[in-house]
Amino acid sequence: ASKMASAGSDWKTNPATQIKWGLDYMNSRYGSPVGAWNFWQTHHWY
Repeated sequence: ASKMASAGSDWKTNPATQIKWGLDYMNSRYGSPVGAWNFWQTHHWY
């Protein structure tokens, strides 16, 4: 099962669901999309 399934049952076909999952992940893991970008800029991995 995909981690993205938690964002919605249409995660395979709906780009909006995939974007929502990505934003939720960045907010949870890095605090924000900017936090994710800053982490990547420093470490070059995520």
